[in-house]
Amino acid sequence: MAYIKIDTDAMQTVINNINDYANAADGARRAIRRSSEYHYDPVESVVTDTEPLPDLLNPAPGNTTISANVARLREVAYQLRSRRQEAIDINESGITMTNPDGTLSYYLPDPPPGTTDEAAYWRNMDTAANVHAYNTGAAEAAKADTVALDQALGSLDGTAKDGRTVEQILNEIAKHRDIPAYGASFTDQYTAEEYLQLVYALDGHYQVSYDGDDGGEQFSKSVETLSHILAAASQDQVGGADLAAGFADAVNPDISQRQLESPMTALNALLSVPDTAYGTGFLGALAENLEDIDPTSVPASGPPPFANGEFYTADPLAGVLTAMGSNSEAALKYLTSDGTNDAEIEKRWEMLRQRDWDYHGGAGLDGLSAATAAASAYRGADGDPNVPAHASERATWMTAQAIPFFVDHVEEADFTATMKQNLAVLLGNSPEELAGLANGGSLEVNNVYGLSGMVTDAQFETLLYRVIDNENAAGTLAAAMGQYHHSQIDSDMPTSTEPEETLLEEYQNAAMTIGYLDGIAELRAGDDSAAQADAKSNMGTALSVFSTVLGTGVSAMTGGTGMAVAGPLLYSTGSTVARPIIVDQLAKGWNTPDTVDVADIKTALRAQAYVDAAQYGLLSDAAMEAAATGNNGQPFSFYTEIDGNPTITAPDPMTPQAAQEYMDWDGLAADPTMGRINSEMVNSTTGYEQGQGAEIIK
Repeated sequence: MAYIKIDTDAMQTVINNINDYANAADGARRAIRRSSEYHYDPVESVVTDTEPLPDLLNPAPGNTTISANVARLREVAYQLRSRRQEAIDINESGITMTNPDGTLSYYLPDPPPGTTDEAAYWRNMDTAANVHAYNTGAAEAAKADTVALDQALGSLDGTAKDGRTVEQILNEIAKHRDIPAYGASFTDQYTAEEYLQLVYALDGHYQVSYDGDDGGEQFSKSVETLSHILAAASQDQVGGADLAAGFADAVNPDISQRQLESPMTALNALLSVPDTAYGTGFLGALAENLEDIDPTSVPASGPPPFANGEFYTADPLAGVLTAMGSNSEAALKYLTSDGTNDAEIEKRWEMLRQRDWDYHGGAGLDGLSAATAAASAYRGADGDPNVPAHASERATWMTAQAIPFFVDHVEEADFTATMKQNLAVLLGNSPEELAGLANGGSLEVNNVYGLSGMVTDAQFETLLYRVIDNENAAGTLAAAMGQYHHSQIDSDMPTSTEPEETLLEEYQNAAMTIGYLDGIAELRAGDDSAAQADAKSNMGTALSVFSTVLGTGVSAMTGGTGMAVAGPLLYSTGSTVARPIIVDQLAKGWNTPDTVDVADIKTALRAQAYVDAAQYGLLSDAAMEAAATGNNGQPFSFYTEIDGNPTITAPDPMTPQAAQEYMDWDGLAADPTMGRINSEMVNSTTGYEQGQGAEIIK
């Protein structure tokens, strides 16, 4: 979200100066014009340049007369005056966009993903008309829409006085749902309890009054819309933190009189909508209030379900922690100390350890796993000036609290698919530790790793063991570790004095990591044949993810490739994971193997190593010639030329089957570097044995 700051006093001075200059220039034009007319216009160009421009007529682009330039100056002053007044009006309307330094702001939407010319975007977006539409115009529209929605929900025929149905009103609301001024104005028309009751009013509409056969889908859409509106209103820039107290009181059984419906369930429904970005201050203040509510004091949600078949939880912390999963900064601030509140954070973690998570069926643990996963993304934020102070160290400390929590305080049988996927993010954001364990290292010897001395090998490996049987968790871990080893190669190879040795070592380390994950996955499956088949299938996909990311890097993937789905996974530093991979989306159309073994791992990594060896100029001319002509006189599919230079590419994805073509090339190339890769990879061990021997706490 873009907020443009305005110092209204300084801007008024600029506006006055521009107008004064324009008036002076126009006065000079008139004086020159009169003088020319007095002397019977002896110079034709003077006549042209001093002609007046009719009022309300904009100067043509090629018009360079004094009048035209004066008009342009006055247009600039008008545009500035419009923005200044818009910022004043939106603040005076009750929607606060005042900054700490006393300046005001107005809002405009960020460029959509994929925008290549951002300068052109802002030239077209930052107009007086758009500034009005996204600020005071949006606020006024929200007021009208709330009136219409209330009328439609309260009428017998489901229509408002303006003739719109509930669905038509909701569709219009959805167009503006992410605009902060609209959200703030919309929520301002209700008390917090009234806003939560909207969820039940819409549920009743779709359960009873709605005639269509898609009532469940329509209800889900309406909850999503209400969630986005509340999220827009909750942004810090529009004073969203102030909303938290009202919503906390509305769901607190010690304060509000419980109606037939459960306001806590409604709030959790809104906060749990995926990919909805609530404000940092709002989430922090809300969580601080909700953590004081005893979960056993809130009646558990039960039948009947909502119109969409969902049973939303009534656990006080479930929704707000889930929402933190989409706001890493809020999660970091809630779960770690900023250096001034150590005792408060220690007390909070003790509360989390002692809390009754089972009363509401453990749903709150899904939320906690989401929040810890989000905060862990800051482990890769070293040196980033745009993150909270000491973010990396704080995220490491938080990870050291979270891993023992989920091992020691949550039974293995209680791990849900959501928890496993989120905790794979947490573990994936500890790539040095995971790679170290795969290579025979330990978190309990010296201070080699960030988690050294705070997490035991058994705790780390137990959590890994508990999550890896989920295909999305396995894919997430594979992507995270593939990116880690890719970054290691990118970092070490350009400065290496022995590049061939360095490349071999990097790929041996990569083989240890994916072999380790395979070993733990097989250990997790045990003697159950169905679980073994699932584990091998999951690891077949994971190997394809790992080897593909190892070569290209998740952050480098672009539209049109299967891995494009994984691009948003990475935090801005390009080194940590922000959310789980959904394998069905990522691997759609991939021909991944149903099973995988150590030989498959080595084959895929050998092929990827050939690609990197070619990239760093380690292969002979004869090898490149074989790539260009060795496929029955034609090039292999992975061979191309860029600007006339022979280039070896990697497939998307790099599966063991796809790697076979590279093995055919190797048989023709007789290249010494490729030979060393083969020898080292074939004869070396992988981390499979380390995974099989992992320390597991039962």
